[in-house]
Amino acid sequence: MLLTRHFVFVHIPKTGGNFVREILERHAPPEWELQGLDAHATHDQIPPSHRDLPRLAIARNPFAWHVSWFHFQQRVQDEFFRRISDDGKLDFAGSMRRAYTAGGPLAQQAGALTQTLLDMLGQGLEGAKVGKMESLREDLLSMIGACTTVPPAMASAIQQAPPQNTSKHRHYSSYYDEELRDLIRTKDAPVFDFFGYEWEDAPSRD
Repeated sequence: MLLTRHFVFVHIPKTGGNFVREILERHAPPEWELQGLDAHATHDQIPPSHRDLPRLAIARNPFAWHVSWFHFQQRVQDEFFRRISDDGKLDFAGSMRRAYTAGGPLAQQAGALTQTLLDMLGQGLEGAKVGKMESLREDLLSMIGACTTVPPAMASAIQQAPPQNTSKHRHYSSYYDEELRDLIRTKDAPVFDFFGYEWEDAPSRD
């Protein structure tokens, strides 16, 4: 999380937050009084001095988000990942089914991305300015610009800086069968519906 005089940036995991963090740390003017908290701090950790400021965040197509999260967890393997993947033995589809069905830890809850967004933002999607990772550069310029003037050097960096921590895996569509696709669509329906996300096939290689 990053605090400024004009807004608070809430870093939702696996949504391009490292790109945003680097932009702000390099180009925020001193008068913005940039401060860093824990990378994935939630709304209840925002200090009283900043609680009334706009909260900015980035979302992502849940189909892609789940795949990105899974590949990241294959490296770090936290306790939740080990539980749903049978200590790393299950593939993506098997792990998702184990998480969301048949008494899994998320079987009776909303999808993981929906829960993450609501838990971290505090007042729901309507209570924050949330852009889309798929249009990160344009949305970030717009969101910051709605809070304060974007310095020219920052605007240029947002438009031209290379991505950060890009995942090296196949297009998300190759990880889903129809049943799993329907399951994730149902579980993360609030995110799909709020942002208008849809299923997309892999780009052709013509």
